[in-house]
Amino acid sequence: MKFKFNFNSVIELIQTFSNKDKCIKYLEQILWNDYVVSPFDITSKIYKCKNNTYYCVNTNKKFNVKNFV
Repeated sequence: MKFKFNFNSVIELIQTFSNKDKCIKYLEQILWNDYVVSPFDITSKIYKCKNNTYYCVNTNKKFNVKNFV
C-alpha cells in the first residue's frame, strides 16, 4: 500500500490513517521500505509474527516499528 505524503486537509489525513494497522503500515514503509531490518542485528534473518511484531533470529528478540519511533 502506497501512501500519499501531502495532505490538503485534516479530513484527508484522518481518512488515510483511519485505523491502527494503516498507521503501522505507513511507519513501516517510511522506516524499512519493504525490507525489515532488526534493530539488534542488521545481518539477522527476520520473521513476521502476529500483532505487527517481528522476530530477530540471531538475537531471539521480538520488535516492532513502534520501537523505532
